[in-house]
Order: sequence, then C-alpha cells, then structure tokens
Amino acid sequence: MLAACGDASAPAEPDSGLVLLDLKSGARIAALSVGADAVAVTLSEDGSTAYVADSAPGDVYAVKLSSRRVVWRAHTGGAPFGLAVGGSRLFVSLYSSKFVDELDPLTGKIVASHQVTPGPAALAFDAGGNLVIAGTHGEVDHLDGTSTPAGHGFGIAVVGNDVWTADYERAELVRAGDLKDVGMPEPLFPFWLSAAPGGKLLIAAEGDPEDTSAGGVFEFDTVRGSFTTLGHPKDPDFVVQSGDTIFVAAHGDRAVLAITGGRTQTWAGGTAAVALAPDPVLDLLVVAVNGHE
Repeated sequence: MLAACGDASAPAEPDSGLVLLDLKSGARIAALSVGADAVAVTLSEDGSTAYVADSAPGDVYAVKLSSRRVVWRAHTGGAPFGLAVGGSRLFVSLYSSKFVDELDPLTGKIVASHQVTPGPAALAFDAGGNLVIAGTHGEVDHLDGTSTPAGHGFGIAVVGNDVWTADYERAELVRAGDLKDVGMPEPLFPFWLSAAPGGKLLIAAEGDPEDTSAGGVFEFDTVRGSFTTLGHPKDPDFVVQSGDTIFVAAHGDRAVLAITGGRTQTWAGGTAAVALAPDPVLDLLVVAVNGHE
C-alpha cells in the first residue's frame, strides 16, 4: 500500500493515485500516490475530500485535498468500482461481488451492505434522489432489492426523469424501464456515461482493442435523438462536464482532454487518467490515474 504524500517528493506521475490540475488552466498542482489500482474518484459534498476506489486490493481511500493527505482507508473487498456521495453516505459498488456498501464519509466505517445482482458497476442518483446501480447483466438495481430492465454494461446516467445505461457489447444506449435503444453513431463500445445540461448525455466509448484503437467521445441529445462527435481519443475511460468545459480521461493517449466550444486542449500530458472529478469549490480537476489499468 502506498500512502498519499503532498510534499516535493511526490512523484510527477504516480502509478496509482491522484493528479490535481487547475480547473481553469490545466496546470499541474500536485501528484499523490494512493493505493495500487485506482479506478474511480468522487468528491465529498463540500468538495474538500476526494474518495478513491482502489480495485485490486479492495480498498477505498479518503484524501483531504487541502493537506493532500490520506485521512482514512477502508477495506471493502470485492473490487470497488463505482462511487457516489449522497444523504451523508458514501456508496461503493463492489464489482467482483454482489454488494453495494454504504460508508460513513467522515470515518470510512461500513454502516450497511446491500445485496444486488452480481457485477454492480457505476452509480447515480435518479430524479427522486434514489441510488441506481448499473448492472452488467441487463438491469438497473435499487437498494430495496428490486431491479429494472436495462442495458448490459458499466455506465449509467440520469437525464431528467430518465435513467440511461450503456449496453457495451451491442454498442447501444438503453433507457432503463422501457428498453428504448439507440445505436452508437460509430461501431464503438459505450463504457462511461454522464449527464450534461440541456437534456444531453455524454458518452465515452472504447474501440477494439481498447488500449490502442481510437475510441470516441460523443454528446447525445436525448430530446432530439441526435449525436455530436467530440473526439476520438484512445481508450477514453471517463467523460464529465463542468461549466462550459467537457473533460475526458483519455487513458490510451495518456492525457486529459478539455473541450470548450468545439476546441480541444490537451492537459497533463503523460498522465494515465482513468477518472475525473471537477471541484469548482477548490478550482481543481481531480484526476485518478492508473499506469497499469
């Protein structure tokens, strides 16, 4: 296990951990080694703390961004994958098991475990504030034990009242419930989804093979049913919008892309980005990196 460090000895590019960028300019501010297999990051509700899913060891870390120090580590097992904060709880999906854990975000204590379909992936909150879990077997799971038919994939996002999922193998987007499906505009495999303003859905889609082939980043207008192509980076693992800028974790290109008004900037060259968390409170872009993912 590697402990986080925020001093001058911190590596410029950790094999697993966090890179902190200025949210406006992309300038590198700090690099922190955290865990051994970082795959996801999210923020506390006040933006002061980053939570990191460390998959292979089965740990979750809390990193205080002001001091750039680990404040707790919780062992969950089960290959933590998706993270979400809401209702004074940190929710963690355990991909290699059939559980979603609830953690106290202040201490890391596991306060509840919920059984779901095996292989839970990304997490989101629906229009009613309820946690929804992307199921890799064709469903969206709920903490009350019920499921809704959906796509077979890892990604999930809520746009308005609709829950959209990614059907990875079929290269489709699938709306949970009625199973409305929309084929991808190119033969690429949707991995990560996130909601954007104006009824838009952002998609990071992988090529085959994912590490070396061009993937795609798209914006889908759920009202008009139209796609806009934003770029073709290699192995885009994550996409999210903050303000007017769309950020992409372009893992295969070893960079973060910042797309504003159709113009793309390359930030943090050499960074093996796998996940992102914009933090407008601290003017940071928190980047989870994994050099061997």
